[in-house]
Amino acid sequence: MSGRHEEPPVCRAIDLATYPRRRHYDYFRAFDVPVNSRTVQIDITRLRRHVSAQGLRFFVTLSFLLTRAANEIPELRHRIEDEILVEFDKVLPSFTVLDHENVLNFAKGVYSGCFTTDYAVNIDRIERAKRGLDQSDAPERQCQIFITNVPWFSFTSIHHPYSRHNASIPLFSVGKVYEEGSKAKVPLGLQSNHALVDGYHIGRFVELFTAFCADPESALRA
Repeated sequence: MSGRHEEPPVCRAIDLATYPRRRHYDYFRAFDVPVNSRTVQIDITRLRRHVSAQGLRFFVTLSFLLTRAANEIPELRHRIEDEILVEFDKVLPSFTVLDHENVLNFAKGVYSGCFTTDYAVNIDRIERAKRGLDQSDAPERQCQIFITNVPWFSFTSIHHPYSRHNASIPLFSVGKVYEEGSKAKVPLGLQSNHALVDGYHIGRFVELFTAFCADPESALRA
């Protein structure tokens, strides 16, 4: 397949002299553990209904909406690359995938903003990762967001290991769907670097993502 999903992300250096969070950037970069984690419970009642009616895969569809919301928050596209603060024009999803022996593999996804195209390509890449294909020991690309699927249990808190190289890449964890009254909900863990992202930016992301899940027909068509 070809199209906009093949256009690689590009980045620009951010001028620290005019960067409004410069003081916080310098302060939190010096921390031994600069990342923080939080978990929110997302109402996916309408999204789950839409996925079922359309015969879609829940995790892949939810990940598209998650990636779309992340791309609309500039701070979630900021990275520290070779000790330079940069902003990517877009970020791509990277999924965790289990192979037939339940060993963890990774699928490098795409994002163009077109759900139909991205869904088909990401399904293909996930299926290839299940077979152990396309795996690499090369350093992770900074233009990614990590999305890990944890469908075996729900959680109210979660934290993942990270390396210094990956410390500025946001990590999203999707837990087991559970029922709360008439609503279906899913825990979503969000791990980010405090040098780049504050609670305000996470709040904007959660607001967008929640709105997308509440109106999936429009969010997946846009």
